[in-house]
Amino acid sequence: MAVIPLHEQGDIKLYILCIMQNRGYPLDYSDINDLALYEGVISNMDFIDAFDALERDGLVRKNEDGDYFVTDSGLFLYETLKSELAGYIHERGFNAAMQNISFRKSKIKKKIDITELENGKCRLDLGLTKNYEEFMKISLVFDTRYQAEKAACTFSEDPELICTRLINLLGGK
Repeated sequence: MAVIPLHEQGDIKLYILCIMQNRGYPLDYSDINDLALYEGVISNMDFIDAFDALERDGLVRKNEDGDYFVTDSGLFLYETLKSELAGYIHERGFNAAMQNISFRKSKIKKKIDITELENGKCRLDLGLTKNYEEFMKISLVFDTRYQAEKAACTFSEDPELICTRLINLLGGK
C-alpha cells in the first residue's frame, strides 16, 4: 500500500496517540519518534510540533522513568475520535506501534524455561518483562527436549523479532 503522508496537525496528533496507545506501555521520546516516522507517514518536523502540542495540552506526560504515556485526557480524546479517525490513519498507527523497539534500550528481559513432562515431552515457557511487568508469556509443548532447546535458542537469539511477528500474526497482518 502506498504511503499517504499526513499534514493536518489534528491527524498527526491522533496518529501519535494511536501509536502510543496501541503499544500499550510507556515509551521514551526517541522510541515514539522512531515508530511515528517508520513508514514515512509524517515528517520529523510535524512529529516535533504535534508531540510538543500533545505534551503542552496534557494529553501525554512523562513518568518518573522519563518515558511518555497517554494521560486520561489523551485516552479520552483518542477513544472519542478513533471512530472518526480515517481507517488509513488508524491502520498506519497500529502498524507503526507494532514495529520493533530495541529490547536492550528498553530494558526488556527474557525468560526461558524448559520443563520435562511425565510423558517424555518438554514444555517450553517463554516470557518477556519490562520493569518487572510481564507483557508476553507463551507456553509450548514439544515432543523432544531437542525441539524445545532449538526453539529456546531461536527465541534467545532474537526475542524482539519473535514478539513482533507473533503480534503481527495475531493482529491479522
